[in-house]
Amino acid sequence: MAVRSSVNRAKGMWFRDDLRLDDNIVLQAAASGATSLLPVYVFDPRNFNVPTLAGARKSAARRARFLLESVACLRKNLEAKGSGLAVAVGRPEDSVPKLCSGFEAVCIQQGVCSEEQMQEKKVEKHLKAAKTDLNRIWGGTLYMPEECGCAPKGIPLLFTAFKNKAESKGRIRDPIDAPKKLPPLPELDEAATEALTYMPSLQDLGYPAE
Repeated sequence: MAVRSSVNRAKGMWFRDDLRLDDNIVLQAAASGATSLLPVYVFDPRNFNVPTLAGARKSAARRARFLLESVACLRKNLEAKGSGLAVAVGRPEDSVPKLCSGFEAVCIQQGVCSEEQMQEKKVEKHLKAAKTDLNRIWGGTLYMPEECGCAPKGIPLLFTAFKNKAESKGRIRDPIDAPKKLPPLPELDEAATEALTYMPSLQDLGYPAE
């Protein structure tokens, strides 16, 4: 488990599909007011070389390799801003609380699909046991939910009706620049420190050696 700083303003940033620094409203929220920040990415083995009910694989080796390269690039960009990226392989409901327990909060881009939302609930349950909040932040659309001309749960079934409401009342926000500098990393134990340099191989994700 990570070791906390004396002033409990440490935060975590759990990356999933938002592997970028620029135009990332969640990263901005995580860095705001934090005395320290630990970015985290978790490779969930259930998302890779595992067959679905239909018999297909959730991810081919080529796609998994691209994701590995993308996460490595994210780490490099974070390090250039004075931060880093803790990487783990496992279930997020285990790995995220292990790395971020005791933090003030862990920020995440709010999921839309059922699998993402179920995952968030499991992580949130484990974080609560460590008195850490999970802060869900909307960031996956051009229009913010409260600014698209209608409530998210009251979106018209016909696209044209939604389009007309969005164009008449909504607005697309200007992109957000990448932070010039990020809060420093918190004090970490040995396992969490090793996660800052760890990167799995394709074999670690269940694919045969090439």
